[in-house]
Amino acid sequence: MLHSKLQFACGLLLLSLVFVVAGGCNSSAGRDERLRFAFVVNVPTDRFWDIAYAGCLQAASEENVVVEFHAPNEATAQQQKQIVETLMARGIDGLAISPLNPESLAPLLDQASEMFPVICQDSDLCDDPLDCNSKRVCYIGTDNVALGRKIGELLKDARPEGGKVAIFVGKLDVQNAIERERGVLEALEGTDFEVLPTFTDGGQPAAAKGVVSDVLAKHPDIVACVGLWGYNAPQAVNALSDSPERNVVVVGADESIETMRAIERGAQAGSIAQQPYEFGDQSVKMLAKVNRKEAVEIPDGKQIFVDTYAITPENVDEVNKSIDEKLALVTQLKPKFGK
Repeated sequence: MLHSKLQFACGLLLLSLVFVVAGGCNSSAGRDERLRFAFVVNVPTDRFWDIAYAGCLQAASEENVVVEFHAPNEATAQQQKQIVETLMARGIDGLAISPLNPESLAPLLDQASEMFPVICQDSDLCDDPLDCNSKRVCYIGTDNVALGRKIGELLKDARPEGGKVAIFVGKLDVQNAIERERGVLEALEGTDFEVLPTFTDGGQPAAAKGVVSDVLAKHPDIVACVGLWGYNAPQAVNALSDSPERNVVVVGADESIETMRAIERGAQAGSIAQQPYEFGDQSVKMLAKVNRKEAVEIPDGKQIFVDTYAITPENVDEVNKSIDEKLALVTQLKPKFGK
């Protein structure tokens, strides 16, 4: 009888050990071992960055990785620093970032590059890519000088007689803003346009309309408003709606919902759009290849440019349809490949 009880007890002990070992194995098996990348943007999220994240998630599904999306509460380099420092502290496998204030962020991103590959997307750290000491893998995004030139060409088509022009942007210490302004000025050089010094709103979309209204009040002879960031042109349209008697042409950048609606109803002449979907898609694929030590093709200057295109009343419906298809990917893919 005693022997039987000892056998039963030993059996229970053995069974318990089996459950412990199995539980340990299941815990390890349940851990997500996929590469994890962070996609850090420069303003509180908007449609532009939603489209970019769709590209991230599509690439993540193809590469079987996870992509975290991080947006600052305010468009400040300090908030981006905090995001990057947190990512460095807990560890990730790669970072794609649109840096605010390159001079401020460059040292931190160089430190981060010692821990994991860093890509600049949308805005670069370097004014001259051939004379750049950044440790970033590369820049993936728009040739922003060329984009600025295209905005200038849009303006010349919409207002061939020229006149006084006001340019608006969030901040002028961000590389893409610097380059876009340069492109617009190059396109308008030698024309009948008089360009005022560029006006900024601190990267605060909510403040942008007020900035435009103030400028319009001080300069009643303005004939055109140019927006360099996605929200600037729509806010110029909003400001002008308070003065419907004024005949002011508005051109801008990107494909926000407000921009598309303004173009549809003729309140905005047009917009030069980037392809943020490609920023996300190409950045994630590049980070995956670098992590896996696969061969990557990076041109001299470490800049990979993505084409831009014009949105006008003639193609606005077609563009809207394409964007809706891309945004649908976020709902489909985020549960498995995003965070």
